[in-house]
Formats: sequence, C-alpha cells, structure tokens
Amino acid sequence: MRFGGRVWVTIAGIAALLCGIGVWTCAGGDEDYPRWALVTKEYSPYGASALLSPGNDTRVNLLLLLADRRPADGLIRQPEPGKPNALFRWADLAARVEPAKEDSSGYTQDWREPSRCQSNTGGAAAFAAAVKASSAVPAGEKEALIAAREAIDPWTKPGEKYEPIGCGAPAPAALPAVSSPAAREFASYLSGAAKFYAGDFPAARRDFAGLASARDPWVRETAIYMVARTDLNAAQQSAFDEYGSLTEPEKRDLQAIRGAGRGFDTYLAAFPSGRYTSSARGLLRRVAWLEGDTDKLSTRYSALLAGKGASEGFADNAELAEEIDLKLFADLADHRVSGPVLLAVADLQRMREPAYECSGRMMWCGKAITEVELEAQREEFGSDTELYDYIRAAHAFFVRHQPADVVKIIPDAARQPSFTYVQFSRQLLRGLALEALGDRNARGLMLEMFGGASRPFQRDALELAIAMHDEKAGNLGRVFAPDTKVRNPFIREILLERIAGPDLLRQQARAGLRQQERDAALYILLVKELRHGLYSNFLADVRLVPAGAPTDGYFYGVDTGSDYPLEPHTKGSSDDQPERTVPLGIFTRHASVGEFGCPALAQTVSVLAREPRNIRARLCLGEFMRAGSEDTLDPFTYDDPIDGGGLASSRPLFPGPAFLRLNAYKSVIADRGATPEEKAFALNRAIRCYAPSRYNHCGGTDVEQSQRRAWFLRLKADYPKSPWAKSLKYYW
Repeated sequence: MRFGGRVWVTIAGIAALLCGIGVWTCAGGDEDYPRWALVTKEYSPYGASALLSPGNDTRVNLLLLLADRRPADGLIRQPEPGKPNALFRWADLAARVEPAKEDSSGYTQDWREPSRCQSNTGGAAAFAAAVKASSAVPAGEKEALIAAREAIDPWTKPGEKYEPIGCGAPAPAALPAVSSPAAREFASYLSGAAKFYAGDFPAARRDFAGLASARDPWVRETAIYMVARTDLNAAQQSAFDEYGSLTEPEKRDLQAIRGAGRGFDTYLAAFPSGRYTSSARGLLRRVAWLEGDTDKLSTRYSALLAGKGASEGFADNAELAEEIDLKLFADLADHRVSGPVLLAVADLQRMREPAYECSGRMMWCGKAITEVELEAQREEFGSDTELYDYIRAAHAFFVRHQPADVVKIIPDAARQPSFTYVQFSRQLLRGLALEALGDRNARGLMLEMFGGASRPFQRDALELAIAMHDEKAGNLGRVFAPDTKVRNPFIREILLERIAGPDLLRQQARAGLRQQERDAALYILLVKELRHGLYSNFLADVRLVPAGAPTDGYFYGVDTGSDYPLEPHTKGSSDDQPERTVPLGIFTRHASVGEFGCPALAQTVSVLAREPRNIRARLCLGEFMRAGSEDTLDPFTYDDPIDGGGLASSRPLFPGPAFLRLNAYKSVIADRGATPEEKAFALNRAIRCYAPSRYNHCGGTDVEQSQRRAWFLRLKADYPKSPWAKSLKYYW
C-alpha cells in the first residue's frame, strides 16, 4: 500500500497484493480462465476487458479511467503478443503501464520488507546532498557527517538478533564530533534519523522538534516533516494486530493519529510546494485510513484524481489504482466515495451480480444500485456528462436490461480517429445494445469503431464483439474471410475448436492466418471426422498431414482452463504469436494400435468407410481414441459448445452424433453378431471406463455400479479363458 511515495504493506496487504498480481485464483470466484464474453455481471479475475463493465476487476476500471485523465502518470503500452488480450487479468494490464518514474520525495524503493526503513537509502542521499550544499559546514565535518549517515543501516540481518529481515536495528553508538553550528544542526538531525529508524519514536521526535528553527533550510524543512512522520509511526503501533491487519477503531490511538495529521497539515501550510509535499499529502491519506474516515479519504483521492496537486509519489497509475482499490473498494459495505472517477468505479461494482459467497475482497454482496441513486449523483459528476451518461447507460444495460435506453442515452460517435476508454466503452456498449435489440446496424457500428480503437486492448475487445456477433448470426464464415477484422488467434481458434463445420475447418487447414491455426484446424477436422463417422472425408483430408508431422505432444485448446492455455506449451515463432506442437502425426503413423491387435489407423478407417457397423473396426477406433488420451482424444471436449452464452456457445456445425466409447462397447455387448473375443474385449473395456476413479471417462450414457458388476460376472462366467477376463480383477 503506497502512501506519500513510500510503501506500507501489512501482512494482509501483502496477501491482497499477491492475489491481485501473482496468484490468480485468490481474488475470488471459481473461474480460472476467461469466460470469453464481454457482457457479464459476474466478477471474474480473468475476464476484464477494455469495456468499462461490472465484471471487470475494480482496479481495471479504475486504471482505464486514470489512463484517460492522467496519461503522464503511466501510459499503458500495447498488449504483449501471445496473450488472449481481448480478456485479461489485472496483472496483465498493470504490467503494461510504463515504468515508474523516480519518487518525487527523493526516496528510492528497497527490495526488502516494506516499512519506514525503505526511505533510508534515499534519505541518506538527500542528507549527503544537503550537507555538501551547505557553505557553513567545514569540509572535514562534511565528510564525518556523510560517513555517519551512511553507517545507519536499519535493516536487520537473518541469523542475528532480529528475524527475519526487517526494520528496526539499533542506532549507531556514536555520532560524529562536530563543532560548527551548522554541522551541529545536521548532527542533531542525524541523531533523530538514527532513533527514528531504530524505532525510538519519542526520542526521535525530540531531536526533530528541536530543529524547527534551524538555520539550514533543508534541516528545518525536513525536521518539520519528520516530526509528523515520527508521530504517525508512533501512533500506528496500536493500529495493527499480530497478523498485520487493522484493529478495531476503539483499539487504535485515534488522538495520536489525528495529531500526526495535524503535523502534516503544519508542514503543508509552511511548505505548500516543498520537498515532501506530495509525500505529506499521501501520508494524510494514510491518516484518514487509520482513522476509519472513508469520507475524508475519498475526498483526498478525488482531489488527487481531479489534478489538484502533484502525483504524490506514486510510481504510476497502476500503483495509484492498487492503493485506492485496497482502501476504498476492499470492504463489502456500500462505498462512501466522491468525485466522478470513484463514483463510476463504485457504481459499476454495485451493478455486479451478488456473489454466492463473500470471502474474496473482489466479491460484491451488497444491493444493486438503483436508477434513483444514479439520478441523485448527477451533480457529483458535475461537468463530466460523458462518464455520467455512460454509467447511466451501463445501468440500463446490465441491471435494468433495457438496451433501448442505452441507444437513447449514447448517440452514435463510432467514426472517431481515436477513443479514450470512456468513449470506447460508450460506443461499444451502444453496439452491444443494438445487437440485443436485433438492429442490423449493430455490426456496422462496431466495424466503424476499428478506425479509432488504437489504445491498448481496445481492438481485441472489438474483435471479440464482432466474432460473437457473427457466430450468433450464423455467419461464422465472416470471421475467417480474407478481409476479416478478427485477427486474434485465441478467438479464431476457439471458434474452430468448438463451432466450425468441416468445410470451414478444411478451408482454414489450408489457408489459416498462421501455421498454428492451420495445424489446429486440421487436427480438429480429422478428429471430428473420425468421431462423427465421416470416414471417407477423413481418408481424403488426412493427406493434408505433412510428411514427418510430430506424433508427440498434446493438443490443448484455448479454453481448457489452464492459466493461459497456450502459454505453457509455447515455443518462439517468427510472428510473435503462440506456437504449439500439434501432434498431427498420430493420424498417419503406421504402427498397430492398442492391445486388441488393431492395425494402423488408416486400415481401420478404410474398413469403416465400407462397413460403418463393422464390429472389430469400431472397437479398433475406440482403441485409437483410448491410446490417444495423451493427445486429448479421450475424453474429447470440443464436440460441445462452451456454456455461459459467450463466444462459441452456439450450436456446433459439425454434422452427426459423436462416437463415444462406452456407447460403442455397450452396442457390441448387445450385438448377437459379435464374436466371443469381441464381446469379452468390449466387456473389459466398458468396465475399465470407470477405472480407477469410478467415474466414466469414455463418454456415453453412464451405468450404475450394479451394471458394471453384472458385466464383470458375465465376463468371468462366459469367457473365463479370455485374456480380457483373466486380466480384470475389479469392476469399480
């Protein structure tokens, strides 16, 4: 948590930061991959987009608004290639903010545990610069003072008295012996600094307070600032429990906390444009937070966001968004915030679907904001009608489900040379509303937006919107047309995996944008032709597999649920897009398959092309699927659409029912024409569909354990000499 250019992180705060940046699943919610939908009211840590929406992480909405208002404090760079980008995590957006500028207070950040000691390195440099600049300090005394300041190392070391590395080591035993009046002022300041870092706050305060009238301007200003900072450090000792969380207000020394606030006010009154002005303002926010005064804290943030004052020590907009979110939006109560930006973020959060549990800080369990409440905020938004009208339109769309009202509130302005994030959200929401109304102009409006969608993540969100529109309209081919606007490889591959029919897959296997897309399309085409009984088509299309195609590797689709599904299996590619090894060689290898004496796949499929009901060939096809489980052939998840109404949720276009092993085994067991060997093998495999978990992993209609027991007894009784009976010991 950053206040005034310094990092203050409690144990709870560290956990919150980790959940927001490094550990995706601890931010709340069960989803561990994108939902691939722009219109959602449920919070998902993976599902943020450039559209300001209730489903976005509150930090994402805040950072997008800050990017519009404070571009100098951290421009967002273009997305990293090889990521989904239409939907992203908070960490992905925060990582694209320009590198931090130097802290305006002169302090630099230390890699060790965040605390007051983080200012030690920068403080030593500032002290040395002030000593060198003083014409009243003799040269020899300058060297002694600087050496003594550099000797202050407040960090404890592992293995010594204090564990682990932390802040609060003892002060040096002796200060330099200096005689000039100016040098003695610096020495007194040095004494206070050593005691401050050692944690002796009463003694440190006495030293700093005694320098309020020092002759040296640096000593005088810095001492006044340090009196307030020392008071704050002393006051907050009772503000946190043993786990680093804030204690109840009645356990905090509120009088001392407010006294520290008055000290910072004193400093600001004396030095409105001083060395530590932005830091003092930041620490006043910390005072308000420790007081539990949300109104005061919100007012201070609003003033900062309105541009009243400097950047106050924040490295960038992402850091500012992180602090505001932790301090104002972390609790689950109604937010008492002010100012257009904070109101907009709070309003969008209150448009979320209530969470089924409220254990995560991102979950919203309060009441949805009402239209009456929004109307009462009109004056608070002031002249920012562009943002206010967007919030009204978002409420109409996400809460009241009145897309016609969105069209009334937001006029058409799609043909702009560039969009802020608010302007982009306004037009995209208008397009989504037109789509919900069945207006034929919806797609045209979104296409017109591409000319101005130049800011990071905007184009990818538009591509997702267009792809979803074309899919739902039954015009999937437009997504893959030569002049398509949809170039995002993740969006394209999801549609190929889940929805595309054989003609489109065949087209993309030959002419996809990238080799990865061509390989994935061919893989899906061949598997589905086998599973849907298009055997003659398979024999023709398998010729597209290049000689020497790999047989090793896994086929993982985009929506498998791994972190970023393509990323763990990538290798470099010339176009900076994710590249995988797609095991196309499994369809052309000449080796026999399985334990049933099955020939190479091509021979089995040739038989099925002539005799689709051939029992042995169907069993051998099942063996190919089972043996290919490492290639994700069994189970195969891409025959079904994705639940949730987002991308790839419409009816798949591949014809015919899918081959499911358990159903195939049951049909052989019931087939009077099957040989004893075929029946024994089918019984064995049908039972093993439930090994060892007792859950069916072969697809098809489940059977009860009693049925598996009956199959087991039949196998042992009717075919006792069969290797399939001898090898089976359980029925799970």
